[in-house]
Amino acid sequence: MAFTLFTATTQALPAIPHHARAVDLLKRGGGSTTTTTGLIDAVVQLFIKAETKILIDACVDLKAEVCADVDVSLTAKANVLGIIVTEVQVKHLEIQAKAAVDADIKARVDAALKVEVIANIDAHVRGVVLKICPKADKACLKKNAHAIVVQVAALINIDVKKLAVKVKADLHAHAKARLDLYIKKLDLNALGLARVSITAVAKVRASVDVHIKAFIEACVKLLVSAKLIADIGAL
Repeated sequence: MAFTLFTATTQALPAIPHHARAVDLLKRGGGSTTTTTGLIDAVVQLFIKAETKILIDACVDLKAEVCADVDVSLTAKANVLGIIVTEVQVKHLEIQAKAAVDADIKARVDAALKVEVIANIDAHVRGVVLKICPKADKACLKKNAHAIVVQVAALINIDVKKLAVKVKADLHAHAKARLDLYIKKLDLNALGLARVSITAVAKVRASVDVHIKAFIEACVKLLVSAKLIADIGAL
């Protein structure tokens, strides 16, 4: 089984000023003078805030479980007679190598989540709202709030499945590449291991399939939120 994700650090989703202004106008003025664009922007903002939190929270468990599914082991072999490598030295390096691989996996999952799922929410919402309510009027949004949330959630779940495929497809290959890079960067002379060759092995447990499936199922259940439906109906 082989996988790789995408490197990046987790960052809060950037604020979208005109969306925030639209929501503020709706709340302060009752929406009587709000334009169609402003109303759609408000719906988009509600979705982005609600669904992004659900997705990021679900990914916390996914990252922990995927990292646990990747086993890292190091072996040291003396190249010259008389060199002694203690198990403690190798174990210490193994722990550091595992930490480096885990950090990279988490960053790549975060980046993939943004690119493959969160970045598409805006377009999904606009497409569904205009399909169900071409005029994007309040009466239609209130009447169809549940249908809008269900349809947008279905589109997001398609993206979630694509994310899961990407995570699984490259995990092993990426873990091995990251491990090899870690070994190359080691200062073996400083560690007293200059004449010792170190071999790194990364293995992915079969349980990763169960954890990825659980992540997808969690998203399916959580993305249709009663609160989000109520919030859209109340605009």
